[in-house]
Amino acid sequence: MHEVSLEPGNRILLYSDGVVESRDEAGEEFGLERFTDYIIRSTAAGQSAPEALRLLIHAILEHRHNKLSDDATILMFEWQPPDP
Repeated sequence: MHEVSLEPGNRILLYSDGVVESRDEAGEEFGLERFTDYIIRSTAAGQSAPEALRLLIHAILEHRHNKLSDDATILMFEWQPPDP
């Protein structure tokens, strides 16, 4: 078991292997590096969790020309504290 303390603004990202293993016609995987790069860049740009996921999903679909060959599940949680 692994425990991590989260703070407001932290995000947890879950994904299935069909996301990073998605291949284009030439056989090139979308890949973990490209996946993490999208998340890091969108977070650094201050994008909200829904917007970051929207852009990532569009990039994955574009890589596959809108036809997935495996499950591709992505789920992101973001801790947003209540307004004072």
